[in-house]
Amino acid sequence: MNELAIQMTGTQPFMGKEIPVVLGGFGPNARCICDKTAAEIHDMSTRHVRELINRNDNRFTSEVDFIDLKIVVVRNDNNSESAVGLLESLGYTKMEISKAEHIYILSERGYAKLVKIMDTDKAWEVYDRLLDEYFTMREQKRKEFQPRPGKTESQLAAEAKRATAMILNAKNRTAERFQKLWDRANVKPEYQALALGSLFAEDGVNLPRIALQGAKVTYDKGTIAKKLGVYSKASSGKAPHAQAIGAIISELEIDPDEWEYVPYSHNGHDGIDIQYADCVIDKVRAWLAAKNWPDTISAGSKNYPVLYRREGE
Repeated sequence: MNELAIQMTGTQPFMGKEIPVVLGGFGPNARCICDKTAAEIHDMSTRHVRELINRNDNRFTSEVDFIDLKIVVVRNDNNSESAVGLLESLGYTKMEISKAEHIYILSERGYAKLVKIMDTDKAWEVYDRLLDEYFTMREQKRKEFQPRPGKTESQLAAEAKRATAMILNAKNRTAERFQKLWDRANVKPEYQALALGSLFAEDGVNLPRIALQGAKVTYDKGTIAKKLGVYSKASSGKAPHAQAIGAIISELEIDPDEWEYVPYSHNGHDGIDIQYADCVIDKVRAWLAAKNWPDTISAGSKNYPVLYRREGE
């Protein structure tokens, strides 16, 4: 077990779960992930993860892609308390350790192969996030490659170039996953281009201007509420009332060319939103004026108390 130098150094929040941070096994301080954690973040059983690895063992290389802790740690260490204690620190119970034929930890490369076998949009989305938030790239980017003793300028430049390439590769995979979802949601190419432009902006990747042709200016319901000064009474007039605007729009006749499906990314959440052209703002303003700017906006059984503010107040 000393040769592997595997250790659990704490936990880290990830997708609403606390996952163990596991170092070693594949190199000094190399992060790895156990099959139990992989199963939890992909919403499947640990047994299913092990079956995927076992059925595709020709794709995995032992001690490069995975290490079987049941063999290498428990059996070779004569089932010592320290060996069992390591596995318990990773979340395995004594019964799970006793009954399991295999207990795998996966390197970053091994985990990538596992996700490729799963080959679902959700699996790739989780993989991209785990790559950014758990494995190496975020730390590499944050360090910005400060000079290290014994490193030449050319070596440092090569390291920085490799890290930039890794980050762009991860973003390319993310973009591919999103584009599949956007295509299914019938998001027009020009709006996909706008979203991708935001994703790659900090890397100095500028999309050609022709890719943006045909993209009209659109607004989400929150922005329309802010432009018209419609704010939530429950927030004492601090928050634009997007739901109230949605209630008004549900009462209006909106032509197909007055709205678009647009990708969005906000507070760590990504998805598709319906946004509206300038003329819809005019229609909402006219509706409010015809109702004499009511204190409560209703739609069906829902009532939305509102306050009105001028822009800049």
